[in-house]
Amino acid sequence: MDAALEDAAAAEGHPNLPQARHLLAYFLVRQRRYRAALEQFRQVDGYVDAIPWRYWSGGKISYRLYRARAVWGALLKRR
Repeated sequence: MDAALEDAAAAEGHPNLPQARHLLAYFLVRQRRYRAALEQFRQVDGYVDAIPWRYWSGGKISYRLYRARAVWGALLKRR
């Protein structure tokens, strides 16, 4: 994940970067790295039709739940 975060930081302006940031946010939340996930959500906030959210029937809701988990996790764990 650390290498992927570095690659994303170096790929500013790449057309597929928002898609990569969504995947990063998803996996960072799963790893309980909430602050890093929150930063990825900030970079793409407002666009929810990306992988992995589009594969779930409630994609927009899933996106919001993971984003909320990142926010609360960052506040509560201070990690």
